[in-house]
Order: sequence, then C-alpha cells, then structure tokens
Amino acid sequence: MDAETDALPRLTVVTVTYADRWDTGLALTIDSVLIEPRADLIVVSNGTARDSAARLDAAAARHPDRITVIDLGRNRGSAPAFAAGLTAAYRRGTAVLLLDDDNPLPPGALNTLEATTAALESRGDAPTALACFRAVNPVYRLLRDGASPDRLFSELRPGAFLSTDVFARRRRTADPRRVIETRGSGVRVAPLPNAMWGGLYLPAAIAALGLLPPTELVLYSDDNAFSARLRANGCGILLCLDVEIHDTVDWRASSEPPRRRLRLPRVLHTSPDDLWRVRYQNRNAAYLSAQQARGSVAARARLGVNVVVRLGLLLAAGLLAGRPHAAAAVCTASLAGLRGRLGESYPLPGGRPATGDPAVAASRDRSARS
Repeated sequence: MDAETDALPRLTVVTVTYADRWDTGLALTIDSVLIEPRADLIVVSNGTARDSAARLDAAAARHPDRITVIDLGRNRGSAPAFAAGLTAAYRRGTAVLLLDDDNPLPPGALNTLEATTAALESRGDAPTALACFRAVNPVYRLLRDGASPDRLFSELRPGAFLSTDVFARRRRTADPRRVIETRGSGVRVAPLPNAMWGGLYLPAAIAALGLLPPTELVLYSDDNAFSARLRANGCGILLCLDVEIHDTVDWRASSEPPRRRLRLPRVLHTSPDDLWRVRYQNRNAAYLSAQQARGSVAARARLGVNVVVRLGLLLAAGLLAGRPHAAAAVCTASLAGLRGRLGESYPLPGGRPATGDPAVAASRDRSARS
C-alpha cells in the first residue's frame, strides 16, 4: 500500500447475503471491494447455504483484516440483517457504502462518491446520502431521463395507499436533474426520496448519526423506511447518475409477468410458495402509507378511499383470474400493515421464526478485528 493510498480515509462496505449466492454474485462483489485498498467489508450471513457459507469463511480467513462476517444463523430478513451490518460499521467511524450481494463495485466509484460529498459539504449543503444508479430499477431510469420524483414516488403523498392516489393531480415540474461540480469533473445527480439498499452511500457525517431501519418490517420497504429516517434527521438523498452498478442478476426482468393485452396485477401470478414475499411487500408498504397519513384528518380520509379502491380492484381481478386466494392473502396482509401488525409474521426461507423476541438471535462475528 503506497503512502498516497494509505492517507485516504477508510470506508466500510456492508452487504447481506442469504441462501446459495456465492456464484450468483457474492464472489464478484467481494472481489470488487477488495480491489479498493482502503475499503473494508462486512458481510452479514442471513441464512446462507452451507457451500456459500464455507466459501465466505474461507475468504474471510484469507483477508482477516479486511473482511468481517456476521452470521445471524438463519434468514431473519433484510431489515435485521442490514441493521446488524450498519451497527458494526458505525463503530468504525467511517463512511459506509451498502451493497446488495450481487452489486460488484464499479472501478472509481468510491472516488466519485467522496468527491461529490466533498463538493456538497463545501457549499454548506445538509448532509446528503448518495445512491448509485442501478438500471434494474425502472424508477431510476425515469429519474435519469428527467421525470419528476413527485410523480414517481406518489406513495409519499399523505393519504396515498401504496402507489394508489385517486386524488392526485398532474403538475408540470421543472427538470430536477443538476450537476455537482467536483475537483475532477461534473457529476450528474437527481433528487431521490426513497433509495434502495444496494448502492446507498452514507458519508461519515450521516454514519455518525447511527440511524437503523425498523427491524419489525423484516424485509421489503425497510429501505424506504430507512430513507424516511434519513429525511426526518435532516439528511438529503441524491441519485448519483454517473456511478452505475451493474447487477449480476436482473431481478426486475425475472419478476415481471409476461405482457398480455389484459394485464393482471403481478401479485396474482405469484406461486403459493412465494406468497410470503408479496405479503411482506404489501403489509409493510401499507404500514408506511398509514404512517404518512398520521396527524391529518383529511389525509386519513383520502387513505380510506384509496384503500377501498385499490383492494376492491385487486379482489375483483383475483376473482376474474381465478386467483382469489392470492388476492385475499395480499388484502389481509395490507390490512395488517394498516393496523401496525408487524414482525416476522410469515415464514422466511432458511429457517423457522425464532420463539420469543426476534431481535434476540444468536450471532457471531468471525473476524480478527472488532
């Protein structure tokens, strides 16, 4: 390690893995972080299969000063896993970059993110998290093309239910994109109300706040809830259009239903074995919609109308498609979210729910550094 590299601030990368993901993307993600000599890696093992766990342990043994493994023993969901990884990262007092386990770090990404943060700080801007651009997210692609965040993130309007808002009005807005001038070049950014876990960069000033996602969400929408906590603590979020992460797995393409003239909601195509996913998705999103409407009688009234419209249409579509069970499961989960009934309600792959408090789980840190 040369003197110039040694003088640069260290950075902690956090990723969460589960099942058998070594060849799917985890190996490439680990290698891409190790190429950066000042980056350390925390991997949260969230119900990892035996073969991938053995390979992960071997990588940590080869790089004991660079890789920390936190083993949760079973799949506890993304919220508890990222909370565990963030808690360990915050103790180090560095900036933190969150990656999904199939998010290889692009060359030069850390320099661009740090230069953008330095430029924002020099202008006296509020602490700002930066999200790397991921083409698998169609919303990010629309933001790159100049679409309005207000239109794309309708679920943030008080009274909206998930993305349904029958009271929404179309408004013409100015192009939200801008350029942050850094020492090297200009970096294109766009405002981003809700950021995904993968590719989210937290400068040291934000990491020092110690913010964590609400673990009772378990998974899905926990990244949106974390974004809300950033905003509530005075932190902005910008989508960094010039730092693009190429996922090794295009989850969006694999999850979209086939195109048909009469297109049914995607949840109605879900197999019974995967209904736990859409239950968590809709329960947690409904919970966040209810939180958005708190404190306003008018917002709660709008929320009630939007709930009736969305769930009514979903039940009707379920009957027409011959999938009433799937529609009913989604509606039941949504109502649970509106009532604030959270926690590990539906079994996750990789182990049965633990008895007692799900926040208390056996975990071990197989690292030479604490």
